[in-house]
Amino acid sequence: MSDVACVSVRGLGRRFGAISALDDVSFDVRAGELFGIVGPDGAGKTTLLRILAGVLPPTTGDAIVFGTSMAREPERAKPHVAYMAQRFGLYEDLTVRENIEFYADLYRVPKAERPARLERLYDFSRLGDFEDRLAGALSGGMKQKLALCCALIHRPELLLLDEPTFGVDPISRRDLWLIIHEMVAEGVTAIVTTSYLEEAERCDRVALLDRGRVVAVGEPASLREALEGRLRTAAPAAGPAMHASAPAVLSPAPTVEAIELVRRFGDFVAVDRVTFTVERGEVFGFLGPNGAGKTTTIKMLTGLLPPSGGVARVAGVDVAREPVEARRRIGYMSQRFSLYPDLTVAENIELFAGLYGVTGDRLRERRAWVLEMAGLAGREDRLTADLPLGWKQRLALGCAVLHEPPILFLDEPTSGVDPVARQAFWELIRGLADNGTTVLVSTHYMEEAEHCDRLILMNRGRIIASGTPAELRALLGEPIYVVETDEAPRAVEALAGAPGIVDAAMFGRTVHVMAEATSRAADVEQIVASRLAERGLGTPRRIRRVEPTLEDVFIALVRREGGAVEE
Repeated sequence: MSDVACVSVRGLGRRFGAISALDDVSFDVRAGELFGIVGPDGAGKTTLLRILAGVLPPTTGDAIVFGTSMAREPERAKPHVAYMAQRFGLYEDLTVRENIEFYADLYRVPKAERPARLERLYDFSRLGDFEDRLAGALSGGMKQKLALCCALIHRPELLLLDEPTFGVDPISRRDLWLIIHEMVAEGVTAIVTTSYLEEAERCDRVALLDRGRVVAVGEPASLREALEGRLRTAAPAAGPAMHASAPAVLSPAPTVEAIELVRRFGDFVAVDRVTFTVERGEVFGFLGPNGAGKTTTIKMLTGLLPPSGGVARVAGVDVAREPVEARRRIGYMSQRFSLYPDLTVAENIELFAGLYGVTGDRLRERRAWVLEMAGLAGREDRLTADLPLGWKQRLALGCAVLHEPPILFLDEPTSGVDPVARQAFWELIRGLADNGTTVLVSTHYMEEAEHCDRLILMNRGRIIASGTPAELRALLGEPIYVVETDEAPRAVEALAGAPGIVDAAMFGRTVHVMAEATSRAADVEQIVASRLAERGLGTPRRIRRVEPTLEDVFIALVRREGGAVEE
């Protein structure tokens, strides 16, 4: 990493009408650095990255990228920059290879250089076996990797990544970060926005952005307390949800039952003989990699998709036979929150009230509850599209429970939401469950899974494990060790395939090593230290055995079952 700044931001500001998205932002990024931009929802992270990419002009100040002013000559810098937006700009009716070729044409990559570059991209993304698959048929994690390949086809000097792990499972998240570290090791400068502290810790330095202003810049360890404090104060109050009124229980003991549920799409079996029950007031989690069948299962239980076989019951009602009656008993919050972005907050509440038949005094009472719970009292006339993600999330939850259903389905409800907003959201969920609501939630975030009373882990359409979080952790027979080293990305590569080592992966700034079940601690420590020394990575500061996290269990069990669908 060089001491020379390849990106220099000075007094940068951006306004959208009366709203100030960025205000007097200044910082430098060194050549070859992995630089993180961290902050809560609505902090200005995406706006800042779009200016650096030349997509959006600044209102005031400037950003100098490789000596070029992005305020005056953004087109001059664009050949040196690759930008991966949150929506990543893939063409879903083109294949994997056709998407990459399209970006190669866009960036004017010489024909003679493309085969070698394509082989390299396929090598670290593992997309080679899927090059003829339509982008629209890929899982979320595969789409993210394809978008990154498209951004890297012209070997940029500066890589701009806006929330690159948005909505992907731990396995895909691990793969994406390995790709990012590999590119940085080869000399690429990378700027990554994220809402996750664990991801921020993987960066060389981070800038903490809050309400459009840079609060601090430094190494992640020195800023962790400031990061947590800013994210905490940025989250609006949760309101009265912890004391929400008890739901109308339309059945003495509302439960959810899935009995040998099957769903086929042509020859593809998306859900394969899934069976479980959920009790009243329980928070029940669905874990699994992208494409595991979680969303398909939820759609069958909510009546949005008919099963190919088996039985789905909610509150004693057969969903396939009485879908309308079943829907009266449930609330459903989809991955995209089910809101209408071109309606105001008040209009969205009115719309869902009409759909659920909530009228009169009850509507007035429930509207007031939703606004207070979501922190939107006084903001009823704001367009939903203009709300920060955390507020949209709570509004969507409020709309889903306007009719006080006994059963609530949440499909990956916290994707892209900052850590404190996620924590506040889970406090709302626990409050509803404590008042008798049965909650079923799918998630990719292992720390969220700890909030569930029980979980099922799905892979390739089947349940491969179930139980409480503690019971799932107990399933892992292989010991886990944390290795503290200054060369974590290179240490992961060095430990791959070492005798006695099952797996190695980055975990924040450290490395998690999974050893064989019969390994002794002294032997593992010797193997790790020797391997790192052989590769010129020095002596690790510390090696210690730790309890496995749910992420360790998740990855081990999925791989034990033959890997995720995309693999």
